[in-house]
Amino acid sequence: MLKLIRENWQSGITVALISVPLSIALSVASGAGPVPGIVTGIWATLIAGFLGGSNYNIIGAAGALTTVLFAATLAAPFGLGALVLPLIAIISGILILLVWAIGADRFLYHIPSSVMYGFAGGVAIVIAISQLFDATGLSAVKRTGSTLGDVALFVAHRAEIQVPTAVLFLTFLIGILLWKRLVPKIPAVIPAALIGIAAGWFTKQYSVGEFVTLGDKFGSFSASVMGHVPWETLPQMVTTRGELLFLLGTASTVALISILETLVTARIGDKMTKTESSTRRELFGLALANIGSGIMGGLPATGVFIRAGANIKAGATHRTSAIIAAIATACIALVALPYFAFIPMAVIAAILVNTALGLIEVNKFAEFFKRERQSFLVALMVLLLTVFEDAGIAVIAGSVLSLLFFAHRKSSGYFDIIFNFVDGTKESHMRASTLSIPTGKQLAFVTYSIAGYLGYIDSARHAVNLRNLANMKDLPIVLIRLRNLYAIDYEGEDMLAEAVRNFQEQGVLVYLTSGDPELIEQLRNHPEIESLVETHHVFTKSKEAIHTFLPEWDVTWHTPTARVRVAE
Repeated sequence: MLKLIRENWQSGITVALISVPLSIALSVASGAGPVPGIVTGIWATLIAGFLGGSNYNIIGAAGALTTVLFAATLAAPFGLGALVLPLIAIISGILILLVWAIGADRFLYHIPSSVMYGFAGGVAIVIAISQLFDATGLSAVKRTGSTLGDVALFVAHRAEIQVPTAVLFLTFLIGILLWKRLVPKIPAVIPAALIGIAAGWFTKQYSVGEFVTLGDKFGSFSASVMGHVPWETLPQMVTTRGELLFLLGTASTVALISILETLVTARIGDKMTKTESSTRRELFGLALANIGSGIMGGLPATGVFIRAGANIKAGATHRTSAIIAAIATACIALVALPYFAFIPMAVIAAILVNTALGLIEVNKFAEFFKRERQSFLVALMVLLLTVFEDAGIAVIAGSVLSLLFFAHRKSSGYFDIIFNFVDGTKESHMRASTLSIPTGKQLAFVTYSIAGYLGYIDSARHAVNLRNLANMKDLPIVLIRLRNLYAIDYEGEDMLAEAVRNFQEQGVLVYLTSGDPELIEQLRNHPEIESLVETHHVFTKSKEAIHTFLPEWDVTWHTPTARVRVAE
């Protein structure tokens, strides 16, 4: 244990120094004031440190949740406002625990990266737009909770913009960006917070400028490791249909985002350190971290890559670093939290805009546009829905659209065909959509590969292709290769049986190769397929079939889609 402490105390302190100002900023962005973010940075980090499955992930308040949480404070019943957030943390933790208990997390692993990048980009835009008010001295203006509404509100109050505050914001934002480039080893949020506190104290002490500070906006606050939880309202909320649906809906969105963000952050940490974390244990730790954070009056929590990345770069080797970070966060907060009352809201806005910039992966959008247009469309749709509608709806809609694209790719069965000629040459058509039959050369055999899901619609196209092959002159042998055929319905079965019969009627030898044993067993209900089995014309590998009728041919399989190289 002492060895782990010696190895991880520096990284733990580093994370704590980042966590205090960042937790305050993210908590403010969530509409909760500074203290709940600190509470989250203590208890969620501590619990996940003991029970999580990653040695490097840091669980705490996160930018990915701010838009959902801020909207919840505006819609909270009984006038609870930000006091509803600890209840949402508890319920989201229970939902995550349920996902862990039934093993449903394995389904979430299939949500593609395009959804997450689109969501992160949307959150970044929302965070940046939401900081327009604090960045320009309009902190007193009550926001609408809608991106378009906030933009319209800001335009309506443009005459009240305070130029000195805007200059302070731009100065700190540019300073943070330059610091990140020039002094990358020390996270920019640390000097930004310290200089911001000093600047705010100086202006208050000597009446220089009129910057709105954290204390001005949220009143006086003292250091605390616990926040208030409105337990007295919980019975009424869970027994009233509207309020219960509000809690469950918001908590479900929070739980989904928390799971995805945490597992993605843990996986990135694994790539950076070339290790492998336990996703199941990480999910269990996340669930209890949210429950514990809520009970102590904190916010919902998730994995945070900014802190996890800093943890790794600072030399962390074990979860002990997260435990030390939580304890150090508590110590720093107890001593220094009252001083954060002096930090100008414009500085908080600069820290949050810098966080937002870190969430946008422009290069990923460019890569999607260049290489995967469907993924680009998914990411763009998720981004727009996050900005203009709702983060939960955005993630769900993106996941559904991705699933539809995936189903389309798998159900729209493609085919590969290789014409092997007697002179030792070949002609290949990979993932073809139409069949083009070569002329002028004598064929030795043809390999026709079916992939995807063979159902009613695709059966018709394959039937035409195989019928045209059967009608070719001087075709001696055909291999029907089923290696990438995932499923087949009765229409597909009938089509294959009919194709075999057509080939045999034309005097063409038919071989069935590379099919899944269960699929072959399913096809044996048809006499045509059963006859192939009985005459030993069904092989588990295509090259075995080829060596049966042309043993002198050299067959090399380069990919799972039946690319054949014949001997010269």
